[in-house]
Amino acid sequence: MKKMFFLAAMFAATVCNAQVILWNGDDKEVGSDGGFWDRATPTVVEEADGNKCLKFTPRANPGGWDQEHHNAALPLGGISFKGLRRITLRLKMPDKHNVMLQLEGNGYNVKRICWYDTPNEWQVMVYEFALGPDSEKITDTDNNVLAIWPFEETADGEGKDIFIDDIKVEGPMVNDMGIRALADNSLTGDVVVTGVIGKGTYQNTWDGDWHAEAYDDYALLAAKLAANATTLDVRGAGRWDEDWDVITAKCPNLKIILSDEDETGIQHVRNAKGEAAQEVFTLSGQRVAQPRKGVYVVNGKKVAIK
Repeated sequence: MKKMFFLAAMFAATVCNAQVILWNGDDKEVGSDGGFWDRATPTVVEEADGNKCLKFTPRANPGGWDQEHHNAALPLGGISFKGLRRITLRLKMPDKHNVMLQLEGNGYNVKRICWYDTPNEWQVMVYEFALGPDSEKITDTDNNVLAIWPFEETADGEGKDIFIDDIKVEGPMVNDMGIRALADNSLTGDVVVTGVIGKGTYQNTWDGDWHAEAYDDYALLAAKLAANATTLDVRGAGRWDEDWDVITAKCPNLKIILSDEDETGIQHVRNAKGEAAQEVFTLSGQRVAQPRKGVYVVNGKKVAIK
Protein backbone atom coordinates (compact mmCIF):
# COMPACT_ATOMS: atom_id res chain seq x y z
CA MET A 1 0.00 0.00 0.00
CA LYS A 2 1.42 3.38 -0.96
CA LYS A 3 1.89 6.03 1.63
CA MET A 4 -0.47 8.93 1.02
CA PHE A 5 -0.11 12.51 2.19
CA PHE A 6 -2.72 13.73 4.64
CA LEU A 7 -3.02 17.41 5.44
CA ALA A 8 -4.12 17.45 9.06
CA ALA A 9 -6.44 20.25 10.08
CA MET A 10 -4.72 22.27 12.78
CA PHE A 11 -6.52 24.04 15.60
CA ALA A 12 -5.74 25.59 18.97
CA ALA A 13 -4.57 22.78 21.23
CA THR A 14 -5.81 24.62 24.30
CA VAL A 15 -9.48 24.36 23.30
CA CYS A 16 -11.39 21.49 24.91
CA ASN A 17 -14.98 22.69 24.51
CA ALA A 18 -16.97 19.75 25.85
CA GLN A 19 -15.41 17.20 23.55
CA VAL A 20 -15.22 13.56 24.62
CA ILE A 21 -11.71 13.14 26.00
CA LEU A 22 -10.53 9.56 25.55
CA TRP A 23 -7.08 10.14 27.03
CA ASN A 24 -4.59 12.81 27.98
CA GLY A 25 -1.64 12.77 30.30
CA ASP A 26 -2.62 15.65 32.59
CA ASP A 27 -4.04 13.47 35.37
CA LYS A 28 -1.84 10.41 34.82
CA GLU A 29 0.99 9.32 37.09
CA VAL A 30 4.47 9.52 35.59
CA GLY A 31 5.90 6.02 35.19
CA SER A 32 2.49 4.32 35.05
CA ASP A 33 0.97 2.65 31.98
CA GLY A 34 -1.68 5.39 31.80
CA GLY A 35 -4.48 2.82 31.50
CA PHE A 36 -3.14 1.25 28.28
CA TRP A 37 -2.71 -2.47 27.82
CA ASP A 38 0.79 -3.82 28.30
CA ARG A 39 1.66 -4.36 24.65
CA ALA A 40 4.42 -1.94 23.63
CA THR A 41 5.71 -0.89 27.05
CA PRO A 42 3.32 2.07 27.55
CA THR A 43 4.76 4.61 30.01
CA VAL A 44 3.57 8.05 31.05
CA VAL A 45 6.48 10.50 30.77
CA GLU A 46 6.92 14.20 31.44
CA GLU A 47 8.47 16.42 28.78
CA ALA A 48 10.83 19.31 29.45
CA ASP A 49 7.97 21.79 29.26
CA GLY A 50 6.01 19.88 31.90
CA ASN A 51 3.54 18.25 29.51
CA LYS A 52 2.72 14.66 30.40
CA CYS A 53 2.12 12.22 27.56
CA LEU A 54 2.37 8.51 26.80
CA LYS A 55 5.50 6.92 25.35
CA PHE A 56 5.32 3.44 23.85
CA THR A 57 7.92 1.36 22.04
CA PRO A 58 7.06 -1.28 19.42
CA ARG A 59 8.93 -4.47 20.34
CA ALA A 60 9.27 -8.13 19.57
CA ASN A 61 6.37 -10.23 20.76
CA PRO A 62 7.32 -12.06 23.93
CA GLY A 63 4.31 -14.38 23.92
CA GLY A 64 3.90 -15.31 20.26
CA TRP A 65 0.91 -13.07 19.50
CA ASP A 66 1.34 -11.92 15.91
CA GLN A 67 2.36 -8.22 15.85
CA GLU A 68 0.47 -7.56 19.07
CA HIS A 69 3.30 -5.56 20.63
CA HIS A 70 3.58 -3.11 17.73
CA ASN A 71 0.58 -1.03 18.80
CA ALA A 72 -0.68 0.85 21.86
CA ALA A 73 -4.18 -0.29 22.88
CA LEU A 74 -6.51 1.77 25.09
CA PRO A 75 -9.63 0.07 26.57
CA LEU A 76 -12.59 2.47 26.33
CA GLY A 77 -15.11 0.77 28.58
CA GLY A 78 -17.97 1.30 26.13
CA ILE A 79 -17.69 5.11 26.32
CA SER A 80 -20.46 7.04 24.52
CA PHE A 81 -19.38 9.05 21.49
CA LYS A 82 -22.49 11.31 21.78
CA GLY A 83 -23.11 11.47 18.05
CA LEU A 84 -19.50 12.39 17.28
CA ARG A 85 -17.53 10.49 14.67
CA ARG A 86 -14.08 12.07 14.38
CA ILE A 87 -11.08 11.09 16.49
CA THR A 88 -8.00 13.28 16.81
CA LEU A 89 -4.76 12.83 18.68
CA ARG A 90 -1.35 14.43 18.96
CA LEU A 91 1.53 12.24 17.82
CA LYS A 92 5.32 12.47 17.76
CA MET A 93 7.54 9.77 16.22
CA PRO A 94 10.93 9.57 14.45
CA ASP A 95 9.72 8.60 10.94
CA LYS A 96 7.30 9.75 8.28
CA HIS A 97 4.76 6.97 7.97
CA ASN A 98 1.13 5.93 7.79
CA VAL A 99 -0.38 5.76 11.27
CA MET A 100 -3.46 3.60 11.70
CA LEU A 101 -6.27 3.85 14.24
CA GLN A 102 -8.28 0.68 14.83
CA LEU A 103 -11.53 0.97 16.75
CA GLU A 104 -13.12 -2.23 17.97
CA GLY A 105 -16.71 -2.37 19.17
CA ASN A 106 -19.59 -4.75 19.61
CA GLY A 107 -19.68 -6.44 16.23
CA TYR A 108 -17.38 -4.17 14.28
CA ASN A 109 -13.68 -3.55 13.74
CA VAL A 110 -12.92 -0.41 11.70
CA LYS A 111 -9.67 1.21 10.66
CA ARG A 112 -8.56 4.64 9.48
CA ILE A 113 -5.12 5.76 8.34
CA CYS A 114 -3.48 9.19 8.50
CA TRP A 115 -0.08 10.26 7.16
CA TYR A 116 2.46 11.57 9.68
CA ASP A 117 5.06 13.83 8.04
CA THR A 118 6.77 15.89 10.80
CA PRO A 119 9.47 13.60 12.29
CA ASN A 120 10.24 14.26 15.94
CA GLU A 121 7.61 17.02 16.15
CA TRP A 122 4.06 16.95 17.49
CA GLN A 123 1.39 16.67 14.79
CA VAL A 124 -2.39 16.62 15.12
CA MET A 125 -3.75 13.49 13.42
CA VAL A 126 -7.39 13.51 12.24
CA TYR A 127 -9.43 10.34 11.67
CA GLU A 128 -13.00 10.65 10.33
CA PHE A 129 -15.17 7.61 11.06
CA ALA A 130 -18.49 8.99 9.74
CA LEU A 131 -17.68 8.44 6.06
CA GLY A 132 -17.12 5.29 4.05
CA PRO A 133 -19.34 2.21 3.71
CA ASP A 134 -21.80 1.36 6.48
CA SER A 135 -19.64 -1.54 7.60
CA GLU A 136 -16.83 0.93 8.32
CA LYS A 137 -18.79 3.34 10.52
CA ILE A 138 -19.02 3.42 14.29
CA THR A 139 -21.81 3.81 16.84
CA ASP A 140 -22.37 5.99 19.90
CA THR A 141 -21.98 3.08 22.33
CA ASP A 142 -20.16 -0.24 22.61
CA ASN A 143 -16.81 1.25 21.60
CA ASN A 144 -14.46 -1.04 23.44
CA VAL A 145 -10.81 -0.72 22.37
CA LEU A 146 -8.78 1.87 20.47
CA ALA A 147 -5.48 0.62 19.04
CA ILE A 148 -2.81 2.96 17.61
CA TRP A 149 -0.50 1.40 15.03
CA PRO A 150 2.36 3.83 14.21
CA PHE A 151 3.55 1.60 11.35
CA GLU A 152 0.20 0.03 10.44
CA GLU A 153 -0.18 -3.71 11.00
CA THR A 154 3.48 -4.53 10.50
CA ALA A 155 6.52 -5.38 12.58
CA ASP A 156 8.21 -2.12 11.52
CA GLY A 157 9.41 0.41 14.04
CA GLU A 158 10.72 -2.06 16.59
CA GLY A 159 12.66 -0.26 19.32
CA LYS A 160 11.53 3.25 18.32
CA ASP A 161 9.86 5.53 20.85
CA ILE A 162 6.42 6.90 19.91
CA PHE A 163 4.65 9.65 21.88
CA ILE A 164 0.90 10.34 21.95
CA ASP A 165 -1.36 12.72 23.84
CA ASP A 166 -4.79 14.40 23.76
CA ILE A 167 -6.90 11.63 22.21
CA LYS A 168 -10.37 13.11 21.61
CA VAL A 169 -13.68 12.34 19.96
CA GLU A 170 -14.77 15.62 18.49
CA GLY A 171 -17.11 17.61 16.28
CA PRO A 172 -19.78 20.30 16.71
CA MET A 173 -21.94 19.85 19.81
CA VAL A 174 -25.25 21.42 20.91
CA ASN A 175 -26.58 20.74 24.42
CA ASP A 176 -23.82 18.15 24.95
CA MET A 177 -24.90 16.15 21.90
CA GLY A 178 -22.99 15.68 18.68
CA ILE A 179 -24.51 17.34 15.61
CA ARG A 180 -25.04 13.97 13.91
CA ALA A 181 -27.40 12.93 16.69
CA LEU A 182 -29.75 15.87 15.95
CA ALA A 183 -32.54 16.00 13.38
CA ASP A 184 -32.26 18.19 10.29
CA ASN A 185 -33.80 21.67 10.65
CA SER A 186 -34.23 21.15 14.39
CA LEU A 187 -32.10 24.02 15.72
CA THR A 188 -34.16 27.18 16.14
CA GLY A 189 -33.80 30.49 17.97
CA ASP A 190 -30.48 31.06 19.76
CA VAL A 191 -28.10 28.15 19.12
CA VAL A 192 -24.90 27.67 21.14
CA VAL A 193 -22.27 25.37 19.64
CA THR A 194 -19.34 23.85 21.53
CA GLY A 195 -16.83 21.18 20.53
CA VAL A 196 -15.01 21.94 17.29
CA ILE A 197 -16.11 22.98 13.80
CA GLY A 198 -13.74 22.01 11.02
CA LYS A 199 -13.38 21.26 7.36
CA GLY A 200 -10.78 19.13 5.63
CA THR A 201 -9.83 15.96 3.81
CA TYR A 202 -8.28 12.65 4.72
CA GLN A 203 -7.19 9.38 3.11
CA ASN A 204 -8.86 6.14 4.07
CA THR A 205 -8.76 2.50 3.07
CA TRP A 206 -11.13 -0.37 3.77
CA ASP A 207 -10.52 -2.56 0.72
CA GLY A 208 -6.79 -2.19 0.06
CA ASP A 209 -7.19 0.95 -2.07
CA TRP A 210 -6.99 4.56 -0.95
CA HIS A 211 -10.12 6.69 -0.95
CA ALA A 212 -9.99 10.45 -0.68
CA GLU A 213 -12.73 11.65 1.67
CA ALA A 214 -13.79 15.08 2.92
CA TYR A 215 -15.60 16.31 5.99
CA ASP A 216 -17.38 19.67 6.36
CA ASP A 217 -18.82 20.56 9.76
CA TYR A 218 -20.13 23.87 8.43
CA ALA A 219 -22.35 22.13 5.88
CA LEU A 220 -23.38 19.59 8.52
CA LEU A 221 -24.30 22.38 10.93
CA ALA A 222 -26.28 24.15 8.18
CA ALA A 223 -28.38 21.01 7.68
CA LYS A 224 -29.33 20.97 11.36
CA LEU A 225 -30.20 24.69 11.58
CA ALA A 226 -33.74 25.80 10.90
CA ALA A 227 -34.07 28.63 8.40
CA ASN A 228 -35.50 30.87 11.14
CA ALA A 229 -32.60 30.40 13.59
CA THR A 230 -31.66 33.82 14.95
CA THR A 231 -28.24 33.50 16.60
CA LEU A 232 -25.38 31.06 16.20
CA ASP A 233 -22.94 31.43 19.07
CA VAL A 234 -19.66 29.63 18.29
CA ARG A 235 -17.48 31.45 20.83
CA GLY A 236 -16.98 28.24 22.78
CA ALA A 237 -16.03 26.11 19.76
CA GLY A 238 -12.62 25.51 18.25
CA ARG A 239 -12.69 26.31 14.51
CA TRP A 240 -10.52 25.88 11.43
CA ASP A 241 -10.91 26.49 7.70
CA GLU A 242 -13.94 28.64 8.49
CA ASP A 243 -16.57 28.75 5.74
CA TRP A 244 -19.93 30.19 6.82
CA ASP A 245 -21.38 30.65 3.33
CA VAL A 246 -23.53 27.50 3.35
CA ILE A 247 -25.00 28.54 6.72
CA THR A 248 -25.71 32.16 5.80
CA ALA A 249 -27.26 31.06 2.49
CA LYS A 250 -29.82 29.00 4.39
CA CYS A 251 -30.26 31.43 7.29
CA PRO A 252 -29.90 34.94 5.80
CA ASN A 253 -30.93 36.73 9.02
CA LEU A 254 -28.67 34.71 11.29
CA LYS A 255 -26.12 36.51 13.45
CA ILE A 256 -22.93 34.52 13.98
CA ILE A 257 -21.05 35.38 17.18
CA LEU A 258 -17.39 34.46 16.84
CA SER A 259 -15.77 35.60 20.11
CA ASP A 260 -16.37 37.22 23.50
CA GLU A 261 -16.97 40.86 24.13
CA ASP A 262 -13.70 42.74 24.48
CA GLU A 263 -12.94 45.47 27.00
CA THR A 264 -14.90 48.06 24.99
CA GLY A 265 -18.03 45.92 25.07
CA ILE A 266 -18.03 45.47 21.25
CA GLN A 267 -18.74 41.95 20.06
CA HIS A 268 -16.85 40.22 17.26
CA VAL A 269 -19.70 39.32 14.93
CA ARG A 270 -20.13 38.58 11.27
CA ASN A 271 -23.10 40.04 9.43
CA ALA A 272 -24.79 36.95 8.00
CA LYS A 273 -26.04 38.89 4.97
CA GLY A 274 -22.60 40.28 4.24
CA GLU A 275 -24.12 43.76 4.05
CA ALA A 276 -21.81 46.74 4.42
CA ALA A 277 -22.88 49.59 6.69
CA GLN A 278 -22.27 53.28 6.09
CA GLU A 279 -19.79 53.76 8.90
CA VAL A 280 -16.86 51.37 8.79
CA PHE A 281 -13.74 51.83 10.92
CA THR A 282 -10.52 49.90 11.46
CA LEU A 283 -9.90 48.52 14.94
CA SER A 284 -7.68 51.54 15.59
CA GLY A 285 -10.56 53.90 14.83
CA GLN A 286 -9.73 55.02 11.29
CA ARG A 287 -12.73 55.36 8.99
CA VAL A 288 -12.61 53.23 5.82
CA ALA A 289 -14.66 53.98 2.71
CA GLN A 290 -14.03 50.69 0.90
CA PRO A 291 -13.04 48.00 3.40
CA ARG A 292 -11.10 44.97 2.23
CA LYS A 293 -10.97 41.54 3.81
CA GLY A 294 -10.45 41.80 7.57
CA VAL A 295 -12.07 42.74 10.87
CA TYR A 296 -13.69 46.19 11.17
CA VAL A 297 -16.02 48.09 13.48
CA VAL A 298 -19.36 48.48 11.67
CA ASN A 299 -22.12 50.45 13.40
CA GLY A 300 -20.44 49.86 16.74
CA LYS A 301 -19.83 46.14 16.25
CA LYS A 302 -16.81 44.19 15.14
CA VAL A 303 -17.51 42.47 11.83
CA ALA A 304 -15.36 40.04 9.84
CA ILE A 305 -15.56 41.03 6.17
CA LYS A 306 -14.61 38.28 3.74
